[in-house]
Amino acid sequence: MNPLLILISMMASSIKAASPESPPSSRYFTPRSSSNKSILLPRGALNEIRSAIESAQKTSPSSSITANNAFSQTNMAFQPRGGAIPTTTSQPNQPDATKPIRVCFQGEAGAYSEKSLRELLGKNVIAVPRPNFESCYRAVASKECDYAIVPIENSLGGSIHENYDLMLRYDLTIVAEHDFRVRHCLLTKPGLDVKEIKYAISHSQALSQCDNYLRARGIVPKATYDTAGSAKMISKSIKGEAFGRELPEGCTPENTAAIASNLAGQTFELECKEEGIEDDDSNFTRFLLLGRTGVVQHLNKKIPSKTSLVFTLPNSAGALYKSLACFSLRDIDMSKIESRPMSAALLNYLRFRNTVTQLRVGQTSSSYGKELPRFRYCFYLDILSSELDEDVQNALHHLREQSDYCRVLGSYPAKSRLVGPVADSVEALNAAYAGKTHAADLRLKSLPSDDEEARQLNIGFVGYGSFGQYLSKKMSSQHNIRCIDPVDKSKEAEENNVEYFPTFQMSSFLKGLDVVVIAVPMIELEEIMDSLPLEKLSKKLVVEVCPLQVYPRTVLSRMLPPDADILCTNPMFGPDLPLEGVPVVYEKVRIGDIRRADCFLSTFERARCQMVEMAAEDHDAYVADAEFVTHLTGRLLDNNLLPVSPVSSREYTALCDVSDMTTNDTFDMFYGMFKYNDRAKDLLDKMRDNLASVERKLAAKEAYLEASAEMKNTDRQKLLAECRLLLREMAKSTVVSDEEKDAPSIPEDGPTAE
Repeated sequence: MNPLLILISMMASSIKAASPESPPSSRYFTPRSSSNKSILLPRGALNEIRSAIESAQKTSPSSSITANNAFSQTNMAFQPRGGAIPTTTSQPNQPDATKPIRVCFQGEAGAYSEKSLRELLGKNVIAVPRPNFESCYRAVASKECDYAIVPIENSLGGSIHENYDLMLRYDLTIVAEHDFRVRHCLLTKPGLDVKEIKYAISHSQALSQCDNYLRARGIVPKATYDTAGSAKMISKSIKGEAFGRELPEGCTPENTAAIASNLAGQTFELECKEEGIEDDDSNFTRFLLLGRTGVVQHLNKKIPSKTSLVFTLPNSAGALYKSLACFSLRDIDMSKIESRPMSAALLNYLRFRNTVTQLRVGQTSSSYGKELPRFRYCFYLDILSSELDEDVQNALHHLREQSDYCRVLGSYPAKSRLVGPVADSVEALNAAYAGKTHAADLRLKSLPSDDEEARQLNIGFVGYGSFGQYLSKKMSSQHNIRCIDPVDKSKEAEENNVEYFPTFQMSSFLKGLDVVVIAVPMIELEEIMDSLPLEKLSKKLVVEVCPLQVYPRTVLSRMLPPDADILCTNPMFGPDLPLEGVPVVYEKVRIGDIRRADCFLSTFERARCQMVEMAAEDHDAYVADAEFVTHLTGRLLDNNLLPVSPVSSREYTALCDVSDMTTNDTFDMFYGMFKYNDRAKDLLDKMRDNLASVERKLAAKEAYLEASAEMKNTDRQKLLAECRLLLREMAKSTVVSDEEKDAPSIPEDGPTAE
């Protein structure tokens, strides 16, 4: 074997051994752990590695396998700075031909998106229609589907902005692209004469693209929700079947045609009267194939490649010019650039990071957030090179030095090519079904998660204090809630439509539960866990709601059975507060049943809470300190310090709210925030030092004013004395001058003789 390949394999093995799998991280926050170290390869190393691999593939099959595995592992460990690139894993060289490929798309069966995926992936994949774009992203993220195909731009209508925004919200990567030629078809009831058509129904965009054709034939357009959906409406009306959407007023199967794809006509058994009725034959839609793992390690110089990325820039003159120069100076061709308003989650992250940066450089709190204007934009850029090219790596490193945020959305083959596990799986399916016909269309009408909104979980609260009562009250309308507490809480439970169990009925309480919520003070967490029959928590979702995350995560991970799911949450709300817009911070520590965890979290999503997925270390570093200071301030402000006032300012009202919210919580919870936060004592010392500093400033100001008043009084006395002396001198000089005037004058020659 080539010695260089042996060196690569050894290096990759050591990298993999030194980089254990880290817990799930936040969407925008990266956990501080040893697994996030990036490896900067020396200049020219990637080209040398790639050349060695290509030469090995030509000479020896065994060497090729070893080289591919080594190169894949090397790419797994390499993570450029400044952005989250989805981790890629090595795939088996021989995919399982019996395993189906599920690809979801937005729209009804027979939509242009389905026809696009059939052109790209073939007829043997399973198409899964979804009601909207976000449900496609969720289906892939939750592993219900393998891939999602979504439109990103149209040559006539422009970009589909929703998908740009969703790519930032979900940790999916682009694995392929496909330019789809849109050809509109006129679909009618079988046997219908074209002259009898009075109306055409379709999506408004499709109708506008066929406007000249319809005008020439006197056909009145009527907009509906979807192209393929219009064909479905006519088909259901012909068969007399119930459908959630009815034909527009005046439309019947005998006088109405649908404008959709020929695949929609085949799906809903309609006759295609004419194909290609669009006014402009340059109507193309670019689709992206999204997956959970990337294919960058399967690209080489012989495969035309694209890399898509998103970045933000500081508000400074020439920032965009300098960022584009990172690529132009290295002769990297760009095929697309577009700006979009920044999402709220990313904007909050940048504001937070900007505040932390200002704190580190010692700026005052009055300058927080002033560096970020109200309107911020993301820039989406496509370059015609692979991410692993040396020039592209240098350009990305250069760009990250200038940008506030940078993320590679995917590096993939251009022009409808497939590589890596996608190509292998499609080829295996085509080989397995070669010469065979399918009894029915390969589609799934629904996914298991579609029933999540109507799914009722059996949720049990261990501990039924004020927070547990408030939380169970919000959940009881959707789920079956029960509680257990050493103190009799039967009255409170009955008021909240919750079933109460005393502690001696622990087995009955745990029986049939899907979720167990530990709603006890943090200082009692370990004691309560010791008292529970831990073996009966097997295969259940255990949720903690403590204000800190690292300590509860450690306790639950150590004590619970390995097959128990763990979800750490901090719902940052309390009694008498609306849920809308309130942050709910969570970390999926160990989740086997993803749908159950998502169903539990969806309770907060439906209440329009701000869902923030964040690692426990980041939560305790940034959120816990702020919460401790808030609760400390609220407890220092009692009724004597905040008397009732008929007229109050905004600041006074805010202080009253802080005092009311924090004093409603138990002191045990506050003590837990102090005991299990390593920085709590430092924060107390800072609070004490700040109070002492304010007292010193007040005393110094008071002494200064007293001294100034005394000095002013002394100066006044001196001034009065000087005035008196001056007046005396003036009076004395006046008397002398008067006496001189009254005295007789004596001639210079002396007295005259008589």
